[in-house]
Amino acid sequence: MLSLTKDRNMNRNKKRNELMITFKGVKYGAFAGFIATWSISSVIALTELLLGLSVGTFYSIMGISLGATSTTTAVYTAFGLHLLVGTIIGTVFGIIGIRWKKVRMLNPYKSALVGMGAGIVVWLVLFLPITTFLVQPAINSITTMLAMESQRALVSEDVNLAIRNITLAAIGFHLIWGAIFGFIISSLLRIRLFGIKQHYKDIVNIDPNIRLVTICDSEGKTMYSRHRQGVENLLTPEESKKSLEMAMTGWKERSRLSHKIGMGRYVIAEYERIKRITMPFGDDYLLYLTTEIQADHLDIINRIRRLEAGLKYSNR
Repeated sequence: MLSLTKDRNMNRNKKRNELMITFKGVKYGAFAGFIATWSISSVIALTELLLGLSVGTFYSIMGISLGATSTTTAVYTAFGLHLLVGTIIGTVFGIIGIRWKKVRMLNPYKSALVGMGAGIVVWLVLFLPITTFLVQPAINSITTMLAMESQRALVSEDVNLAIRNITLAAIGFHLIWGAIFGFIISSLLRIRLFGIKQHYKDIVNIDPNIRLVTICDSEGKTMYSRHRQGVENLLTPEESKKSLEMAMTGWKERSRLSHKIGMGRYVIAEYERIKRITMPFGDDYLLYLTTEIQADHLDIINRIRRLEAGLKYSNR
């Protein structure tokens, strides 16, 4: 029974951590998707002007295909749906990006390339089928309504050719959408990383006896780690990684008992040459610190708690 309760509690904590990560992906992806889609709408309008078409021709065609009974309704309907779908697609890719592509998408160039690949996927999976199975069958209705709007004769073959050209041009539009989306996601992740670096500076400046500050996410994955300038690392990189893994594993194991003894506040390990502190920081992070042996660890912890209070306040 106790083992079952531990497993349930561990699963709850795991689901909570996964939900927090997913929520960040939703926020970042939705914002990036909306901005990228709005930007592409501007590019489409500019392209229409350069081709001598009325602004909104693309959205007129799409809206009429959806059953709109006037070009004005068609434009607003298709434009609104375009923004909505672009935001939803951005949300999906944002979740994927922050959960499985986080490190890669920190690089703006690689992130833009990943986004361009996503744009091609959207063109193949969404835009091309819509054009084939929704727009093409509505050629006659599109031709009639556009002719009435422009008050000039139009031929179905000409409209059909224009739609084919739009379909091919959409490849470029989706590549641009993906590049903008990827760059925005990368920028948001780098802004988050900048905030984490600022946390490091705030923490390391608490006490000159602090040797190392490592900030991990809620899953224990290292997001930022750095020794104080001038401090010699006593362990090799492999040994440091192993020590961190042991500390994070120990923290997770203790969390299994939180339903009985409460959430952990900190763990102290004292060695002959250093002290090691493991503790949560804010709602998203775990801290792994090492200090000189003479450090007042309780004072350091209390001062970190004050920083944490400010972090929580600023995130509300």
